[in-house]
Amino acid sequence: MSTKVDLSGKWRYSEDYGYGLANGELHISQEGTRVKGRIIFTDSLHEEESFMIQEFVEGVVINNKFILDATEWDLIHSESEIEYELDSWCGDIVTDSLIQGKSVDEQGIEGKFEFEKIK
Repeated sequence: MSTKVDLSGKWRYSEDYGYGLANGELHISQEGTRVKGRIIFTDSLHEEESFMIQEFVEGVVINNKFILDATEWDLIHSESEIEYELDSWCGDIVTDSLIQGKSVDEQGIEGKFEFEKIK
């Protein structure tokens, strides 16, 4: 798989990071090897209220690797105040509609994620 694949579009997002689950959508546009966009998701922590957040993201596609970093975030919905650490995702482009890999936030909490392109 090369960077000739265009990853622009809407992707279903799911992640398990040990303390909870995140599910939502990634919206990205690609120009050459650069990607940017936003990811909107519900974060469901074990035994705590879930919240909805949006992160603005930028990244690169190099061969079959997908690297994405959040640059800022907005809280969309929460029943209480939250503190949030920006995320980074690094994965393999398995097919033109599936990316799988690992994430890490600024606290060092790691997870496993999957982006699946919505046709």
